[in-house]
Amino acid sequence: MNSNPHRNNSDFQLRHFLAGSCFTPDGAWMLMYGQKIDREAVVKSCEAQKLRREAKIIEAQEVIDNSNASKSDKLKAQADIIEAEAHFYTWSTNMEAAQMELATIKSIMEELEPHRKYAHLPLLEANEAAQRDEWLGEFKNRVENFLFSTGTIPEDQLRAMRNHPDFQTELLPHIQGVMNKLAGAKSAVECLTNHTEYFLEDKRDV
Repeated sequence: MNSNPHRNNSDFQLRHFLAGSCFTPDGAWMLMYGQKIDREAVVKSCEAQKLRREAKIIEAQEVIDNSNASKSDKLKAQADIIEAEAHFYTWSTNMEAAQMELATIKSIMEELEPHRKYAHLPLLEANEAAQRDEWLGEFKNRVENFLFSTGTIPEDQLRAMRNHPDFQTELLPHIQGVMNKLAGAKSAVECLTNHTEYFLEDKRDV
């Protein structure tokens, strides 16, 4: 089931399928940062929508209270108020959901912060510095998924892996290790594990 009414991602998705899909604390932190600025923009947008709705209601009420306003203008003003109030539930729920999601994102970022390798660098520099390690983890994971599922690494993927500066020292030994592990197993299923680097704990409600 994937149901996220009023939200971009559920807490479960944020932790396990976004941050949890990364291979370094820095990579996960940066991904959460991207989610953070997106949700902050949504919160600000909701705040602006609230002000515009309130202004629209006030303007409409002023027309209704104006004895010189025509009957048609008063009816239109009443309709404006009804329309503005009709969207209140959606607005308030969107606002609440965005704030909840933002709180979760910030919590995950705080959890990751002590484990970051490049936390001492400015934001953009830290993001660049994390790329090498994050891509190394990504490629290692692809090696496992390809070999466990199809028994081979597609040519385009292998070509990309060979462009990584750590191919000879890290990726090639990993490929050999996975192939050796498969050779000694009765089936690929025996080799499967969760993808995790253990820098995020599994948060469960108790």
